[in-house]
Amino acid sequence: MKIYNKLTENNIKELSQYGKVEFNSPLAHHTTFKTGGNADILITPYTEDSIIHIIPIIKNEHIPIHIIGGGSNLLISDKGLRGITIKIAGADSSFNVSDTYIYAGAALSKEQFISDAVTGGFGGIEFMAGIPGTIGGGIFMNAGTYMGSFSDILKKIRLLNDTGSIVEISIDELTSGYRKMAIPENNIIIGGYFSLPKTDNSPEIKMRIDSIIKDRREKHPMDYPSAGSVFKNPESHSSWKLINDSGLKGYRIGGAEVSEKHTNFIINKDNAASSDIYNLIKYIQEKVYNKHGIRLETEIKMMGEF
Repeated sequence: MKIYNKLTENNIKELSQYGKVEFNSPLAHHTTFKTGGNADILITPYTEDSIIHIIPIIKNEHIPIHIIGGGSNLLISDKGLRGITIKIAGADSSFNVSDTYIYAGAALSKEQFISDAVTGGFGGIEFMAGIPGTIGGGIFMNAGTYMGSFSDILKKIRLLNDTGSIVEISIDELTSGYRKMAIPENNIIIGGYFSLPKTDNSPEIKMRIDSIIKDRREKHPMDYPSAGSVFKNPESHSSWKLINDSGLKGYRIGGAEVSEKHTNFIINKDNAASSDIYNLIKYIQEKVYNKHGIRLETEIKMMGEF
């Protein structure tokens, strides 16, 4: 039975009050890899708090729920996602400054967060320059670069827990790790509270950010769809060098290719399927392990059946 047959006309009407509801929606349109099958149902909330109303309606019908943000750092199966997929990116979101913290909603893009922070006279966000996706996704994976990461500026996370209540958890060394955040299971990120240093020289920070973005564009393959860095850096090693030294630069499976510009990127070179990318990931892991004895761990999240 199709999953949407479990929803009544009243359910759908109620969900439509809080978000755009689409049936059998191609998820390739919502990922930076530009791959992936269809979602049984795709809901894009109108506001960041709409999700607080959406989740109970779905849970009452015992339908599987998947949460995606801007679609970066994400590989969705060619078979798509069963149940309901909620796309946080696209919802109206907030950036509010108080005496204590800056609050940013999960749906806010990192690019907009940077712009709002610089306009407000804050710094400390340069590491985020050029990283795609949403604040929610950045929190979830503790996104960052060699210059810093979300856990350096994030103080609390606002969550919708599995009972439908809003809770807040503080960030410390036990909560955060390299490219991961200890989010309780079945909790959904609604937003985060950040602490940023004030600056008297916003134009200089803006110039620095522009320079970082320019450098990233020169060093990273921007001409083809990708999901950014595929693998985490093992301790004392760089993934790109392990892959490069394994002779994998330019290696292809189907339409997926190891970038010749940056070997920790897999690009959708020629109408790749998610299975091409997945098989290339597994091939890289095997070759690097055989060559260096190191098992590369993926940074990107995989959703669906592979």
